[in-house]
Amino acid sequence: MLLSRAAGLLAALPFVVVVSAEAQSLSGVLRDSLLYDGPLPNATIWIEGSQRQARTDLLGRFRFDSLPAGTYRLSFTHPAFDQAGVGAPRWRVDLPAQGLQGVLLATPAPDSRYGRACPTPRGESQGYLVGTVRDAAADTGLGGAVVNAMWAQVSVSRTTGVQTLRKNARAETDAHGLFVLCGVPNDGDVTAWATFGTASTGLVTVSLNRRPLAAREFLVAKPLPPTATAADSATLAARLDGVVKNIDGEPIPDARVYVRGSRVIGKTTASGAFALNGLPGGTQVLEVTALGYQPGRQNVDLKPGDGRRAEIVLGKSVQRLQPLEVVGKMGSEQQSFLDRAKRGFGYFITQEDIEKRNPIIFEDIIRGVPGMQVVPVDQGYRITSSRGQSDLLGDCTPAYFVDGSPFYVDGSNGDPFPVAPSEIMGIEVYAGTAGVPVEFQRGQNGGCGVIVVWTKRGGPRR
Repeated sequence: MLLSRAAGLLAALPFVVVVSAEAQSLSGVLRDSLLYDGPLPNATIWIEGSQRQARTDLLGRFRFDSLPAGTYRLSFTHPAFDQAGVGAPRWRVDLPAQGLQGVLLATPAPDSRYGRACPTPRGESQGYLVGTVRDAAADTGLGGAVVNAMWAQVSVSRTTGVQTLRKNARAETDAHGLFVLCGVPNDGDVTAWATFGTASTGLVTVSLNRRPLAAREFLVAKPLPPTATAADSATLAARLDGVVKNIDGEPIPDARVYVRGSRVIGKTTASGAFALNGLPGGTQVLEVTALGYQPGRQNVDLKPGDGRRAEIVLGKSVQRLQPLEVVGKMGSEQQSFLDRAKRGFGYFITQEDIEKRNPIIFEDIIRGVPGMQVVPVDQGYRITSSRGQSDLLGDCTPAYFVDGSPFYVDGSNGDPFPVAPSEIMGIEVYAGTAGVPVEFQRGQNGGCGVIVVWTKRGGPRR
């Protein structure tokens, strides 16, 4: 009830009379300090107790004509406010017989609106994340849901050096599904998600862009009761189909498409089309990877038992794997792979090992490998070594090789590794500097180890 209570405590804001206008007309500007920080366009201003409405233009201007003199109460609706569950204030305007021009309608500042919901005053580099959690099936506010946020904070001191601290915030929705998260950083990305019981949304990235407020709506599919059958689960599963294209509008075949957190995975056809069935409902994150392209990510709201269509555009990657001539060379690579495995240095993963683990993404293969850690970051994961010297983010990122060639991986953004588990023939993991073969010692990062990936197109045959 925090948002509703804050709206109810808003006092009437003053208006400014600039000049007298045509009799019985009311005009002015609607300015927003919550979501837009400026004039609010495309808002519908309405007069309580009547059917009179006026829409603001691109400069936030509005006008009512032919109004009798008297006292009016004005409010407004706007899609962004409605979706985020941010209630609009009400203003009292006394209209004289000669009319009014230059009325300023202004929303309250974020601190006055949400500050009382937080235990401590907002810091200069902090903001609020507000919004609603809704039932994905019934499309109603979901009380008792929990919204979580997580982010990384870099700390530098003479005593401890550079440290990366994992920060988090948590809030519970009120009876209407409204929430306020306090102390969220306004100068970086925040990973947020909502839960209700055992049901959860995907990990969504939110950025305040150095503003004091951001709004977000989450849809959660309520968990099924314990008596539910497999048929019930299948009936309430969501569907998602669509197409994957490049920036030139051309379809991308053989792209890997999946919803993070589910075990449903698909590949695009020659026309770039895909179809995923049996998905969890609610707000989820659709991931797309394809060799030669930057990974794609898109938030999707899925309704249980219903379908949704999406179109994903992938940008061309700055790095493409050069084709390798493998004829007559595979025998020596296979023997080298086996010889290195016999030496006892490193950790070797074969195709059979990969199939037994049944991984969804590459990072799933590395989980449990001695000396390596899979750390959540943004909407994805980064692989770090527990040995070696940490970087500025406090992580020790290994060097990568694909089919014998150095391969750059930016572990700071959590993007998935661009090679699917089904395309991998074998993996060599060296957690530190010890035992790293000479051919893989190029580009090591502070002794953070090496991960060597052999694909079915260019790796050691068995």
